Amino acid sequence: MGLNVGSIQNLLELHGLGYFKNSSSVCEIGSQEIHVKVKVLEELFEGAGLKSELISKYRPVSSYPERPRTPAKYFYETLGFKEYRSIDINGDIGAIPHDLNKPFTDTSLYNKFDVVTDFGSCEHVFNIPECYRTMHNLTKVDGYMIVHQCVFKGNGYFNFDEGFFEGLAAANNYNIIYNSYVVQFDNKTNGGEHEFHIPRNRELFDVLDYSKLKALNIYGILQKTKDEDFKIPYQGRLMNEKYNIGGGFNRAYLKDSMGSVYVPSSTLKIEGASLKLIIKVLIRKIKLIIKYKFSK
Repeated sequence: MGLNVGSIQNLLELHGLGYFKNSSSVCEIGSQEIHVKVKVLEELFEGAGLKSELISKYRPVSSYPERPRTPAKYFYETLGFKEYRSIDINGDIGAIPHDLNKPFTDTSLYNKFDVVTDFGSCEHVFNIPECYRTMHNLTKVDGYMIVHQCVFKGNGYFNFDEGFFEGLAAANNYNIIYNSYVVQFDNKTNGGEHEFHIPRNRELFDVLDYSKLKALNIYGILQKTKDEDFKIPYQGRLMNEKYNIGGGFNRAYLKDSMGSVYVPSSTLKIEGASLKLIIKVLIRKIKLIIKYKFSK
Protein backbone atom coordinates (compact mmCIF):
# COMPACT_ATOMS: atom_id res chain seq x y z
CA MET A 1 0.00 0.00 0.00
CA GLY A 2 1.36 3.35 -0.85
CA LEU A 3 1.22 6.80 -2.40
CA ASN A 4 1.46 6.52 -6.18
CA VAL A 5 2.03 9.28 -8.73
CA GLY A 6 -1.66 10.16 -8.94
CA SER A 7 -2.08 10.48 -5.16
CA ILE A 8 1.10 12.52 -4.68
CA GLN A 9 0.20 14.76 -7.60
CA ASN A 10 -3.20 15.56 -6.10
CA LEU A 11 -1.85 16.07 -2.57
CA LEU A 12 0.70 18.54 -3.92
CA GLU A 13 -2.07 20.32 -5.82
CA LEU A 14 -4.23 20.58 -2.69
CA HIS A 15 -1.24 21.95 -0.80
CA GLY A 16 -0.58 24.54 -3.50
CA LEU A 17 -4.23 25.63 -3.53
CA GLY A 18 -4.17 26.20 0.23
CA TYR A 19 -6.48 23.36 1.31
CA PHE A 20 -3.93 22.25 3.92
CA LYS A 21 -3.18 25.75 5.19
CA ASN A 22 -4.74 25.05 8.58
CA SER A 23 -4.07 21.29 8.60
CA SER A 24 -1.53 19.75 10.96
CA SER A 25 -2.59 16.11 11.40
CA VAL A 26 -3.10 13.16 9.09
CA CYS A 27 -4.12 9.53 9.66
CA GLU A 28 -3.90 6.85 6.98
CA ILE A 29 -5.73 3.57 6.68
CA GLY A 30 -2.91 1.09 6.13
CA SER A 31 0.81 1.47 6.79
CA GLN A 32 1.74 3.61 3.80
CA GLU A 33 4.95 3.91 1.79
CA ILE A 34 5.99 6.17 -1.09
CA HIS A 35 5.60 4.14 -4.30
CA VAL A 36 7.42 6.55 -6.60
CA LYS A 37 11.03 6.63 -7.75
CA VAL A 38 13.08 9.48 -6.33
CA LYS A 39 13.60 11.11 -9.76
CA VAL A 40 9.87 11.19 -10.41
CA LEU A 41 9.26 12.52 -6.89
CA GLU A 42 11.74 15.35 -7.48
CA GLU A 43 9.98 16.26 -10.74
CA LEU A 44 6.62 16.33 -8.97
CA PHE A 45 8.00 18.61 -6.26
CA GLU A 46 9.54 20.99 -8.77
CA GLY A 47 6.32 21.07 -10.77
CA ALA A 48 4.46 22.03 -7.60
CA GLY A 49 6.90 24.87 -6.85
CA LEU A 50 8.56 23.03 -3.96
CA LYS A 51 12.31 22.50 -3.56
CA SER A 52 13.31 18.99 -4.57
CA GLU A 53 16.06 19.20 -1.92
CA LEU A 54 13.35 18.53 0.66
CA ILE A 55 13.36 14.90 -0.47
CA SER A 56 16.95 14.46 0.71
CA LYS A 57 15.62 14.66 4.27
CA TYR A 58 13.66 11.43 3.79
CA ARG A 59 15.07 8.42 5.64
CA PRO A 60 15.50 6.33 3.62
CA VAL A 61 15.39 8.35 0.41
CA SER A 62 12.82 6.78 -1.92
CA SER A 63 14.33 3.67 -3.48
CA TYR A 64 11.07 2.29 -4.90
CA PRO A 65 10.52 -0.42 -6.06
CA GLU A 66 13.46 -1.75 -4.06
CA ARG A 67 13.44 -1.97 -0.29
CA PRO A 68 13.72 -0.36 2.17
CA ARG A 69 11.03 2.03 0.98
CA THR A 70 10.27 5.47 2.35
CA PRO A 71 7.43 5.74 4.89
CA ALA A 72 4.71 8.14 3.71
CA LYS A 73 4.96 10.23 6.88
CA TYR A 74 8.08 11.97 5.56
CA PHE A 75 6.15 13.20 2.53
CA TYR A 76 3.47 14.75 4.74
CA GLU A 77 6.10 16.41 6.91
CA THR A 78 7.40 18.30 3.86
CA LEU A 79 3.87 19.67 3.41
CA GLY A 80 3.81 20.99 6.97
CA PHE A 81 1.88 18.26 8.79
CA LYS A 82 3.07 17.90 12.40
CA GLU A 83 1.31 14.70 13.41
CA TYR A 84 1.19 11.48 11.39
CA ARG A 85 -0.58 8.27 12.32
CA SER A 86 -1.65 5.14 10.46
CA ILE A 87 -3.77 2.10 11.32
CA ASP A 88 -2.98 -1.43 10.15
CA ILE A 89 -3.50 -4.94 11.48
CA ASN A 90 0.22 -5.68 11.03
CA GLY A 91 1.47 -2.63 12.95
CA ASP A 92 4.15 -1.99 10.27
CA ILE A 93 6.02 1.31 10.08
CA GLY A 94 4.69 2.40 13.46
CA ALA A 95 1.02 1.86 12.59
CA ILE A 96 -1.56 1.49 15.34
CA PRO A 97 -2.25 -2.28 15.39
CA HIS A 98 -5.95 -2.80 14.72
CA ASP A 99 -8.17 -5.18 12.76
CA LEU A 100 -10.21 -2.81 10.60
CA ASN A 101 -12.99 -5.40 10.30
CA LYS A 102 -13.85 -4.40 13.87
CA PRO A 103 -14.91 -1.04 15.35
CA PHE A 104 -12.07 1.32 16.21
CA THR A 105 -12.89 2.21 19.80
CA ASP A 106 -10.10 4.61 20.80
CA THR A 107 -12.37 7.63 21.17
CA SER A 108 -9.39 9.86 22.04
CA LEU A 109 -8.64 9.86 18.28
CA TYR A 110 -12.21 10.65 17.19
CA ASN A 111 -12.59 14.01 15.39
CA LYS A 112 -8.84 14.52 15.72
CA PHE A 113 -7.39 14.50 12.20
CA ASP A 114 -7.50 17.15 9.49
CA VAL A 115 -6.90 14.55 6.77
CA VAL A 116 -7.73 10.82 6.72
CA THR A 117 -6.75 8.73 3.70
CA ASP A 118 -7.59 5.45 2.03
CA PHE A 119 -4.92 4.94 -0.62
CA GLY A 120 -5.76 1.41 -1.69
CA SER A 121 -6.30 -0.07 1.76
CA CYS A 122 -9.98 -0.43 2.61
CA GLU A 123 -10.67 -2.85 -0.28
CA HIS A 124 -8.53 -5.44 1.52
CA VAL A 125 -10.88 -5.44 4.53
CA PHE A 126 -13.97 -7.63 4.10
CA ASN A 127 -16.09 -5.58 6.49
CA ILE A 128 -15.63 -2.50 4.36
CA PRO A 129 -18.43 -0.33 5.86
CA GLU A 130 -16.61 -0.49 9.19
CA CYS A 131 -13.50 0.94 7.51
CA TYR A 132 -15.36 4.01 6.32
CA ARG A 133 -17.09 4.38 9.66
CA THR A 134 -13.62 4.49 11.22
CA MET A 135 -12.46 7.10 8.70
CA HIS A 136 -15.56 9.18 9.43
CA ASN A 137 -14.97 9.01 13.18
CA LEU A 138 -11.30 9.97 12.90
CA THR A 139 -11.93 13.03 10.71
CA LYS A 140 -12.50 16.48 12.18
CA VAL A 141 -15.49 18.52 11.12
CA ASP A 142 -14.33 20.39 7.97
CA GLY A 143 -11.54 17.82 7.57
CA TYR A 144 -10.94 15.79 4.42
CA MET A 145 -11.26 12.09 3.62
CA ILE A 146 -9.22 11.20 0.54
CA VAL A 147 -9.97 7.93 -1.23
CA HIS A 148 -8.04 6.35 -4.12
CA GLN A 149 -9.58 3.01 -5.04
CA CYS A 150 -9.74 0.60 -7.96
CA VAL A 151 -12.50 0.30 -10.56
CA PHE A 152 -10.79 -2.27 -12.79
CA LYS A 153 -7.90 -4.72 -12.28
CA GLY A 154 -7.82 -4.36 -8.50
CA ASN A 155 -6.26 -6.78 -6.00
CA GLY A 156 -8.68 -6.59 -3.09
CA TYR A 157 -12.13 -7.90 -2.20
CA PHE A 158 -13.96 -4.96 -3.79
CA ASN A 159 -13.98 -2.63 -6.78
CA PHE A 160 -15.50 0.85 -6.58
CA ASP A 161 -17.29 3.30 -8.84
CA GLU A 162 -19.04 6.67 -8.70
CA GLY A 163 -22.17 5.35 -6.96
CA PHE A 164 -20.05 4.57 -3.92
CA PHE A 165 -18.82 8.17 -3.57
CA GLU A 166 -22.18 9.71 -4.39
CA GLY A 167 -24.00 7.55 -1.86
CA LEU A 168 -21.42 8.00 0.87
CA ALA A 169 -21.45 11.78 0.43
CA ALA A 170 -25.22 12.08 0.25
CA ALA A 171 -25.94 9.94 3.32
CA ASN A 172 -23.37 11.74 5.48
CA ASN A 173 -23.74 15.27 4.11
CA TYR A 174 -20.14 15.36 2.87
CA ASN A 175 -18.97 18.00 0.43
CA ILE A 176 -17.30 16.49 -2.62
CA ILE A 177 -14.20 18.64 -3.06
CA TYR A 178 -12.70 16.75 -5.99
CA ASN A 179 -13.34 13.63 -8.02
CA SER A 180 -11.73 11.89 -10.99
CA TYR A 181 -10.86 8.61 -12.60
CA VAL A 182 -7.17 7.72 -12.61
CA VAL A 183 -5.73 5.67 -15.47
CA GLN A 184 -2.55 3.78 -14.66
CA PHE A 185 -0.17 1.99 -16.99
CA ASP A 186 3.41 0.73 -16.96
CA ASN A 187 6.11 2.88 -18.50
CA LYS A 188 8.72 0.34 -19.53
CA THR A 189 11.33 2.97 -20.37
CA ASN A 190 11.95 3.98 -16.76
CA GLY A 191 10.52 0.96 -14.97
CA GLY A 192 7.91 3.06 -13.24
CA GLU A 193 4.23 3.78 -13.64
CA HIS A 194 2.36 6.64 -15.25
CA GLU A 195 -0.94 7.82 -13.79
CA PHE A 196 -3.28 10.47 -15.13
CA HIS A 197 -6.38 12.02 -13.59
CA ILE A 198 -9.22 12.24 -16.10
CA PRO A 199 -12.78 13.61 -15.68
CA ARG A 200 -15.09 11.27 -13.81
CA ASN A 201 -17.30 10.56 -16.79
CA ARG A 202 -18.23 6.96 -17.57
CA GLU A 203 -18.49 7.71 -21.30
CA LEU A 204 -14.68 7.89 -21.31
CA PHE A 205 -14.67 4.14 -20.60
CA ASP A 206 -15.68 3.58 -24.23
CA VAL A 207 -12.43 5.06 -25.57
CA LEU A 208 -9.98 3.36 -23.19
CA ASP A 209 -7.82 0.48 -24.39
CA TYR A 210 -8.14 -1.86 -21.41
CA SER A 211 -5.43 -4.18 -22.71
CA LYS A 212 -2.88 -1.43 -22.08
CA LEU A 213 -4.12 -0.39 -18.65
CA LYS A 214 -2.43 -1.63 -15.52
CA ALA A 215 -5.43 -0.39 -13.56
CA LEU A 216 -8.36 2.00 -13.69
CA ASN A 217 -8.98 3.82 -10.42
CA ILE A 218 -11.41 6.27 -8.91
CA TYR A 219 -10.31 9.20 -6.76
CA GLY A 220 -12.35 11.42 -4.47
CA ILE A 221 -11.95 14.00 -1.72
CA LEU A 222 -14.84 14.20 0.75
CA GLN A 223 -15.20 16.92 3.37
CA LYS A 224 -16.93 16.11 6.64
CA THR A 225 -19.41 18.86 7.53
CA LYS A 226 -21.11 17.66 10.72
CA ASP A 227 -20.20 15.90 13.95
CA GLU A 228 -22.77 13.15 13.56
CA ASP A 229 -22.73 9.36 13.60
CA PHE A 230 -21.73 7.67 10.35
CA LYS A 231 -24.70 6.75 8.15
CA ILE A 232 -24.86 3.75 5.82
CA PRO A 233 -25.93 4.84 2.29
CA TYR A 234 -29.03 3.47 0.55
CA GLN A 235 -29.66 3.50 -3.18
CA GLY A 236 -32.56 5.04 -5.06
CA ARG A 237 -35.71 6.07 -3.22
CA LEU A 238 -34.52 4.35 -0.05
CA MET A 239 -32.06 7.24 0.46
CA ASN A 240 -35.05 9.59 0.48
CA GLU A 241 -36.98 7.44 2.92
CA LYS A 242 -34.04 7.05 5.31
CA TYR A 243 -32.35 10.45 5.17
CA ASN A 244 -34.70 12.86 3.35
CA ILE A 245 -32.44 13.05 0.29
CA GLY A 246 -34.01 12.81 -3.16
CA GLY A 247 -32.80 10.35 -5.78
CA GLY A 248 -30.30 11.94 -8.10
CA PHE A 249 -28.86 14.14 -5.35
CA ASN A 250 -29.53 17.76 -6.37
CA ARG A 251 -26.18 19.53 -6.41
CA ALA A 252 -25.16 23.10 -5.73
CA TYR A 253 -21.88 23.77 -7.53
CA LEU A 254 -19.61 26.21 -5.75
CA LYS A 255 -17.97 29.02 -7.65
CA ASP A 256 -14.70 28.88 -5.70
CA SER A 257 -13.94 25.20 -6.28
CA MET A 258 -14.61 22.27 -8.61
CA GLY A 259 -16.47 20.46 -5.89
CA SER A 260 -20.12 19.97 -5.10
CA VAL A 261 -22.35 19.70 -2.05
CA TYR A 262 -25.63 17.89 -1.55
CA VAL A 263 -28.81 19.78 -0.67
CA PRO A 264 -32.30 18.38 -0.05
CA SER A 265 -34.59 18.04 -3.06
CA SER A 266 -36.91 21.00 -3.69
CA THR A 267 -39.89 18.72 -3.01
CA LEU A 268 -38.57 17.74 0.41
CA LYS A 269 -37.98 19.45 3.72
CA ILE A 270 -34.94 21.74 3.87
CA GLU A 271 -34.27 21.98 7.61
CA GLY A 272 -30.87 20.33 7.11
CA ALA A 273 -29.58 23.02 4.74
CA SER A 274 -27.94 26.15 6.16
CA LEU A 275 -29.37 29.57 5.29
CA LYS A 276 -26.09 30.49 3.57
CA LEU A 277 -26.25 27.42 1.35
CA ILE A 278 -29.92 27.96 0.47
CA ILE A 279 -29.17 31.58 -0.54
CA LYS A 280 -26.27 30.41 -2.73
CA VAL A 281 -28.51 27.90 -4.47
CA LEU A 282 -31.27 30.48 -5.01
CA ILE A 283 -28.84 33.05 -6.41
CA ARG A 284 -27.45 30.49 -8.81
CA LYS A 285 -30.95 29.48 -9.97
CA ILE A 286 -31.92 33.12 -10.50
CA LYS A 287 -28.78 33.76 -12.57
CA LEU A 288 -29.50 30.72 -14.72
CA ILE A 289 -33.10 31.87 -15.30
CA ILE A 290 -31.94 35.37 -16.29
CA LYS A 291 -29.26 33.96 -18.58
CA TYR A 292 -31.78 31.67 -20.23
CA LYS A 293 -34.34 34.45 -20.83
CA PHE A 294 -31.82 36.87 -22.34
CA SER A 295 -30.35 34.16 -24.57
CA LYS A 296 -33.71 33.58 -26.30
